[in-house]
Amino acid sequence: MDNPTYQERITLTDLTGAAPWLEMHGIPVELERTSTGKVVGYVPATNEVYRLLGELQTGPKVDLNEFMGIQRRIRGKMLDLRDGNGRRGRGNGYERTY
Repeated sequence: MDNPTYQERITLTDLTGAAPWLEMHGIPVELERTSTGKVVGYVPATNEVYRLLGELQTGPKVDLNEFMGIQRRIRGKMLDLRDGNGRRGRGNGYERTY
């Protein structure tokens, strides 16, 4: 942790529930394809993120249209990364993050 730009991150595997919930509250989720081909999300390890994840476990009321729209966008990115297309759609499998 000598690098001053290093920031601890939380790994999210729940890309259909936790990821849209955090994005609804202004926490961007960075998607990355692992070496095994699975796509995971990363968010900064802040008190706000922990608070929101705890709140999610209580079954909060959400705007379903907004939640589903964000969920669809994240799923599209996930499928793009999983299939090896990446941001530029080249299909070469080298672009591993969104």
